[in-house]
Amino acid sequence: MSANQISRRARTYALYTGAPRQVACDVVAALAPGEPLIPAPSEPAQLLLESEVLYQVLGSQRLLFEYPFGIQYVEPTKAGLRLHMESNTSLDKLLSGLLPCRMPMKTGRDQIYGLNGVRICRRTERGIELRRLGQPTSLTLTGPSRRAFESAEATLVQRVEDHGGEACWRTEGWTAYERQWDAERQPLIYESVWRDAAWLPSGLLRRLGLLHTVAVPQVVTGHESRLGEWWILELDHDAQTSMRRAELVQALTDPEHGLPLELRGHRDLTPGQHLGLVLLTSPDRTATLQLRYDRFDNWDKDHADMRAAIQRRISKVAVTSEAQLPLMPGCSGTG
Repeated sequence: MSANQISRRARTYALYTGAPRQVACDVVAALAPGEPLIPAPSEPAQLLLESEVLYQVLGSQRLLFEYPFGIQYVEPTKAGLRLHMESNTSLDKLLSGLLPCRMPMKTGRDQIYGLNGVRICRRTERGIELRRLGQPTSLTLTGPSRRAFESAEATLVQRVEDHGGEACWRTEGWTAYERQWDAERQPLIYESVWRDAAWLPSGLLRRLGLLHTVAVPQVVTGHESRLGEWWILELDHDAQTSMRRAELVQALTDPEHGLPLELRGHRDLTPGQHLGLVLLTSPDRTATLQLRYDRFDNWDKDHADMRAAIQRRISKVAVTSEAQLPLMPGCSGTG
């Protein structure tokens, strides 16, 4: 592969993953001929794990971060996925959603929170690798420092124990209650609808960079619905920022680097009346992605520094005049 080809493909890789330029060039240069830039997981277990990870990301990341969900960039491979966390705070929040623990409930029946059966299998200078017991899976988290991971984990252990729970990830094998939880088919991945649609959350997680390299919202939140059949992303912009709906749709549906999604409808934003919506569905109807657009100008004074950091990030994106989506029937339904 020539230097020009590497440079061109690296730009595309960085667009989808958010990776820094040098990281993107190194990844592209190491690819075998014909190997995709954004590969899908080679193992079904990895795909299902990533679908759960996005569910936890959306559920646990409710604070304001510089990058969407506090994840600066991702590095997807066939065998696993690496998430680069932007700060100690985003790391704290994500770990609390991923590491499994048993917690007592008022009903008298305990509950497993986090990813059932997941363990820390390796610690590095700047992160950790997670695997699910007995399965060919890998999720690597990197962050500010090893000390940040140690502090976040210690804080989580203390919080779990203070509430009378058990930090399951601290054991080498399955805990008795995790085995029971699994035997009762409690984890979401046992739901047939979820399993059929798991390619969508996994694919979105592997293309998370699009939410700050192509789209330029100030804040991104989201949730799933219908046992994972619907995934909703809410992209909030301030009054001056272009929404870039068409650009994001084009990247998500790109036949080479995107996902098997088709634009099914959209509705323009009418402030004070209804949200802007974009509806994307798969041809086989196993999964639907709804993008919701809104504008806001209610920044808390306590968030002035974070707002400035977000604005600096957005200012680095080459934003042209916003393209138009094709005319078609409007969206309906909320998922």
